[in-house]
Amino acid sequence: MSATTHRGHWWLPGLPDDVTTGHLVVDDSGRCTLELIGSLDLRAAALLEHAGDAAAKAVQQERVRVVHGLVRGQPVTLLNCFAGHTDGFSHRDRSRVDLHVQDALIGAHVEPDEPAFRSALVEIENLTGWIGVEEQVHRTSDKEEGATLSRLEDLVAEVDGWTITARRTPQPFQVDASHGRTEVRSHVAAYLVVRAPEPRPAHDYHSVVLELMDLLTLASGRASGQISLTLIHRDDQVTPDRDGSALKYETRVETFGGRIHTAAPDKTGPLDWEFRFRGRDHSFEDVIPAWIRLRRQVADACNVFFGPQYARPTFTEARLLLVAIVAEALSAGLDGINPVTDRTTYRARLRALASKPDADAVATIIPDVEAWALDLHHARNTLAHTGNDDAGRDIFELEWRTSSLLALVFMTEIGMSAEVQRRAASSVLKLPWS
Repeated sequence: MSATTHRGHWWLPGLPDDVTTGHLVVDDSGRCTLELIGSLDLRAAALLEHAGDAAAKAVQQERVRVVHGLVRGQPVTLLNCFAGHTDGFSHRDRSRVDLHVQDALIGAHVEPDEPAFRSALVEIENLTGWIGVEEQVHRTSDKEEGATLSRLEDLVAEVDGWTITARRTPQPFQVDASHGRTEVRSHVAAYLVVRAPEPRPAHDYHSVVLELMDLLTLASGRASGQISLTLIHRDDQVTPDRDGSALKYETRVETFGGRIHTAAPDKTGPLDWEFRFRGRDHSFEDVIPAWIRLRRQVADACNVFFGPQYARPTFTEARLLLVAIVAEALSAGLDGINPVTDRTTYRARLRALASKPDADAVATIIPDVEAWALDLHHARNTLAHTGNDDAGRDIFELEWRTSSLLALVFMTEIGMSAEVQRRAASSVLKLPWS
């Protein structure tokens, strides 16, 4: 695995005179490690940040919320750092300390909760395929080998003061000549502009990006990870122009950090028919706010549902137990029920959940709802109590049907039509051998 190394000088806010050299190493997955030559006084930093018992715990864990640096004249902020390997700790000037970094912001010095960013540019896997290129790519005719690429208006949605804009950018045709052939090529790519109603901290943008990732994961049926995230600082940079006037341009801050799922933008994506739904199935201005509000309404259910889709595959028993938990949490969240105090039975909640999508779409993936609810109820109880379901039922099939139903429920709640639901149920949500 290759990595990028940023050599610079590093210090802790509040201790500006305590500067040491080191390398910030960013690997292909985005994970960041600060390898210090000499050490920073992490204990003093913890005492500056905390008080009482919290300070003692922070000291023990060697944790610091923020480290500032300077790399080739460019400011860098490292957030949520934990000490890892140390060497020669008793000789501070000659010691080496590795800090594991949750988020690296290259381009600005900020504090963890500082409302420093007015917008963000984000690329997410499967976004271009979800939006589609049908309106942008035009073949000249059946008799001629040719195509044209057009530029389209931005797609814009608003939710709770935030503006989400999708931009589709066709690249000019390029000609590459080799000894054997000449290749003419181009491509279309899409990215999102996320703009807050007022400047916000970096972590607020991470939250919105995760919500958008989940939407594309739901739509494509595949983990859709963050490819890149660039934050736009609230303050522009100003430089003098040749004529003496002031030239302003955006302060762009590149972000890096480890993620559960590492994006692979060059990997082959899903074909048109493999999407459960696409951007053309419902207007962008409607589906984005509908999804974000739903995602926040049933956050616990979504966290459990989408988490395993980004992580490495696990045992079918674990997946089945998780989707059984999601089914209950989603039913309660959508109906405004407190699952602790409400006396509705688990099977009744499952039946209510199955009644929400289009009936024909549900029948395609779950022919007998009552039998499915009974099987899932029993499987949940046996897995939760014994860790093993020995009833002889096909738990892979049960997990598949339940996950497909949950996808249909999410699609229903964001306004996907019965036709779209039926198409998804008959093409990609039903059991492969049914």
